[in-house]
Amino acid sequence: MPSSPSPLDRLRPAVLTGRLWSAVLWGTAALLFAGVTLGLGVLTVVGSPPSTASRIVLNVSALALGVLLYGLLGRTLLRRTSADPVRALWRPLLIALGLMLGLYALPVLVGPGFMNPGTGLPEKLSMATVAAGVALVNTVVAALLLLYLRGLVLFRRTRTTLRNWRLMLGGMVVASLSSVALAPHEGTTLVGSLFAVGAFFLLLLNVFRLGWIASLSLRRKLITVAFAVGLVGVLVSLLIRQFTGPGAVQGAFDGMPYFSLFSRSLGDLILFAYGFGILYALAAALSLLFHLPTTRAYAQRTGEIQAFRTLAELSTQVLEPQRLATTIAAAPVDAGLADAAWLALIDPRSGSLAPRVVAATGASVDQATRVADAAALTGDAAEAEAPLVLGAAAADHRVRARPGDGLGSLVILPLTAGGQTYGALFASRAITDGFEADDVGALGTFAGQAALALSHAALFVEALEKERLARELALAREVQQRLLPQSLPDVDGAELAAAEHSASEVCGDYYDIVALGEGCYGLLVADVAGKGAAAAFYMAELKGIVQSTARLTRSPGEFLAGANEALADSLGRKAFISAIYGVLDTQNATFTFARAGHCPVVMARQDGEHWLLRADGLGLGLDHGPLFRRTLHEQVVRLEPGDVFALYTDGLVEARSEGGQEFGYDRLTEVICRHRADSADEVLTAILAEQQGFAGSMEHEDDTTVIVLKWTGLAPDSSDDAPESTSTASSNGEAPFIIRPAFA
Repeated sequence: MPSSPSPLDRLRPAVLTGRLWSAVLWGTAALLFAGVTLGLGVLTVVGSPPSTASRIVLNVSALALGVLLYGLLGRTLLRRTSADPVRALWRPLLIALGLMLGLYALPVLVGPGFMNPGTGLPEKLSMATVAAGVALVNTVVAALLLLYLRGLVLFRRTRTTLRNWRLMLGGMVVASLSSVALAPHEGTTLVGSLFAVGAFFLLLLNVFRLGWIASLSLRRKLITVAFAVGLVGVLVSLLIRQFTGPGAVQGAFDGMPYFSLFSRSLGDLILFAYGFGILYALAAALSLLFHLPTTRAYAQRTGEIQAFRTLAELSTQVLEPQRLATTIAAAPVDAGLADAAWLALIDPRSGSLAPRVVAATGASVDQATRVADAAALTGDAAEAEAPLVLGAAAADHRVRARPGDGLGSLVILPLTAGGQTYGALFASRAITDGFEADDVGALGTFAGQAALALSHAALFVEALEKERLARELALAREVQQRLLPQSLPDVDGAELAAAEHSASEVCGDYYDIVALGEGCYGLLVADVAGKGAAAAFYMAELKGIVQSTARLTRSPGEFLAGANEALADSLGRKAFISAIYGVLDTQNATFTFARAGHCPVVMARQDGEHWLLRADGLGLGLDHGPLFRRTLHEQVVRLEPGDVFALYTDGLVEARSEGGQEFGYDRLTEVICRHRADSADEVLTAILAEQQGFAGSMEHEDDTTVIVLKWTGLAPDSSDDAPESTSTASSNGEAPFIIRPAFA
C-alpha cells in the first residue's frame, strides 16, 4: 500500500466514496477523449482552418486527458510497482512491442492516412477517428512507461529525488503547453524550444538515478541489460515507425505521427515520455555493462556484511555450541572469502588443550582434520596474536595436504577474547596466494566477532551449568535438611539445643539425637572432610548408620567402631569423618562419649570450673584395621545439676575475624562459662552471636554445627535408683570424669 494518497485522491470531495470518485475520474477522462475526438471530427467535416482558440481548447483538453490517464493508471500501479529492474523493464517492453505490431497492421486495416495541407487536419472523418485511437493507445503506453520506470528512479527515495521526478513531469507538461496554439505541421516557437531544453535537463536529472544497479547479482545484471537494450530498440523502432513508413501520416506532410495529428500538445508530451524511456534504458544498459567487472567484489562485500550481521545476531541469542560453530565455519564461504573453512576449538572438558576441528564448510571435518596440524597452527597464530597466512600452504611442514585436496593457500585466525584463546578459524582457497590483504583484514574482523560470540556462548553455557548445579544443590540442601532432626526430644533432667549453619549450598556437617530407651539418649556430631555434594553424600550414609545401629549398643566406642567398619567400603581414599558420639544416661546421671578425631567437648559447671574433654580416637575411615579400636577411648562424666556441655564442629572455633584471628577454644569456653546459668537455648544463642560478632563481615569458610546439653538433674522421686549425691567427687577435689579404653 502507498504511504500516502495519490494526488487525485487528495482532490476527492469528502462526500464521495473511493469507488464513486474513481468512476467520476474515469468518466471525466472518457468525456475529454470523446470531446477532443468529436471536436476534431467536426473541424474535419467543416474543412476550414480552425481558429487559434479552437486549437488551444482541443490541445489543452487532450493534454489534460494525458495527465489524467497518468494519474488514473498511477492510482493502481503505485500499489504494485517496485524497484525490481527486471519487472520494471520487461513490462513496458512488451507493451511497446504490442503497440509497434499494431502500427504495422494499421495500414492494412484502414489504409494510408492523409492530412489536409491547408487546414492541418485529417483529410476525412475516418482519418480523424484513427488518429484519436492511435493517440489514446500511445498516451496509455507513455503513461505506463513513466510509471514503471518511476519505481527505479525513486529507488531509496529522498525528498530531493521525489522533487526532481515531479519537476520532470511538470517540465514535460509545461513544454507541451507551449505548443497549444500550433498546428501539427507548424514549427516550434523560440519559447517552446526554451521550454523543451529545460524539460530535457530535468529529464537528465532523473536519467542517472541508477542506484539499484549495484545490488544486482551477475545473472540479474545480464538479464536486465538484455531487457534495457530491448526496450531502447523497441522504443526507437516505435518512433521510427510512427514518423516514417506506413505507420505515419502520408502525403505532403509525410513524417508526422498520428498522435500529433490528434493533438500537437499531447503528441509533444508522448514524445517526451518516449524520449525519457529511451535515455533511461540506454543509461541503465551502459551502467550495467560498466558494473559487470565489479559484480564479484560487490557480492563478496555484501556476503561479508551479511555474514557479520548473522554472527552478530547469533552472538546475542541463546545457541547451542555446535550450531554456533557451524555458523562460524560457514560464514567465510558464504561471504565469498574462502573456498573452504573449518573451526578448531579447545575443549578443556576433554582433558586436552589441543584444538579439535568441530565444524567445516566446503570440506568434511575428517578432511579438515587431516590436511593441517590444527594444534601447531593454532598455537603459532595465538602466539603471534595475528592471522597466519600461508600463501603456498602445501610447502609448509605443518600442512599435510595431498594432491587433489584443493588446498593452495591457507589463513589461520586465532579466536581470542578477554585474554582467552578459544581456538582458530581456518580459511582456504584452492589456488596459491589466493588471499589479498583486504581478504585477510575482513577475515580478521570476522574472527574477532566470532571469538566474541564464542565467549558469549561459553559464558551462557557456564551460566546454565551454574544454574543447573544451583538447582540441584538447593534440592540436595532441602533433602539434607530433612535428614537433620526436625525437633529435639524432651529429656527428663536435661535441656537440649542444636543449630547448623552451612558454608555452601550443601553441608558436610551432621548431628542427630536418638532416643535409645530406658532414659538413654545418643548425641552425635560429625564433620565430613571437605564440603559440597560429596560431603553431603557421606552425611546421608552416616544418617542411615545412626538410625540402624545406634539402638543396638549403649557404648559410644562400640557404635563408632561399627560406623567405621560400615563406612570402610564407601569412603574415598582421602575422605574421612571426624565424629563425637555420647550417650546421656538420665537414670544414672552420666554422660559417656567417645571422640573419633573430633573437636574436644567443652564442659562447664555451675561453680565456674571448666574442661576441654579430649578422649583419644582416630577419625572414621582413617584406619580399617585394629588400630582404630586400640586408640579409641571413652570418657565418662558424672553429672551435677547445672553442668553444660557443647559438642560442635571445627567450623565454630576456626571462624576468623577480619584481622585473621581464630575464634578458638578459649573464647568458646568463656562464652559458655559466662552463660552457664542460662538455659540450653540461651547458651546456644550466645555462642552463635559471639562467633558472628567476632567474624564481622567475614564469610564462614566452613560449616558450623553445635549441640548444647545442660543437665538440670532429675527430681528426687523421679527414680528410685538415682544416687543420693552426685557432687562428692567434685567436692573432694577429684575430677568429675574418668577415661577408659573403649575396648579392654
